[in-house]
Amino acid sequence: MFEIKQNNDLKYLKLNKLEEYGFKVIFSTRIGGYSKPPFESLNLGFHTEDKNEIIRKNRVKTYENLNLTPDNIIFAEQIHSNNIKLVNSSDKGSGVYNYSSSLKNIDGLISTDKSIILGGLFADCVPIYIMDKTQGYFALIHAGWKGTYNNILLETINFFKYNLKSSVQDLLIAMGPSIAPNNYEVSFELIKKFKDKFDSTLKYYIKRKSSYWLDLKKLNKSIALDNGIKNENLYISKSCTFENEKLFYSYRRDSGTTGRMAAFLTSSG
Repeated sequence: MFEIKQNNDLKYLKLNKLEEYGFKVIFSTRIGGYSKPPFESLNLGFHTEDKNEIIRKNRVKTYENLNLTPDNIIFAEQIHSNNIKLVNSSDKGSGVYNYSSSLKNIDGLISTDKSIILGGLFADCVPIYIMDKTQGYFALIHAGWKGTYNNILLETINFFKYNLKSSVQDLLIAMGPSIAPNNYEVSFELIKKFKDKFDSTLKYYIKRKSSYWLDLKKLNKSIALDNGIKNENLYISKSCTFENEKLFYSYRRDSGTTGRMAAFLTSSG
């Protein structure tokens, strides 16, 4: 599914399968940058405690090695909300070289403009790429537990359906590397919060004795299937950001002092 690629010393993941539908789906790793420990080495998050000038160098190198035009990229602020935005050419460049210019109060970006590149930053939360294979529209959303609980995926699917007149039969959804449930222990109170809102028969959490683990990908997959997305149109990475310390940053594993990987989505046509 997601395959590891390398350009010079920069390693990244790419979902080649979706290029046949006209989309370029990328997820960076932590390998190939300039940051020093504990952010070693390709930290792309300006909102971390790493040095801004080093992050900028990492970004420049990433854009160059992935053949991404910086002036066409858009990043959102990502506040763990369910807020989404249809972006346009006037939003290009947001968050590309600093955090302050990111689109405020947004966790999901949607584009109908094939020249736009959507970007997002991750270190355990689920990167969800959504693509209309017929019309060529695409979206990138940031789904942690708060965004998932507040149905950011459903908000985005509904935007495609009702605002962009997409058929759900044409929607492709990919989920990139994120924390796996066996490493995502949460409180009973949080599980109860989810059970009160979602179908309690769904196996989106694990219980062992008095402990609970949440499966964000499984829950988002259920939301997709329940809203008409075909199972064969789902592409879900099994990579765990927590377990693979060599490739990925993990907010939980590193107790918050860590870097960020970037997801990118654009038209490859």
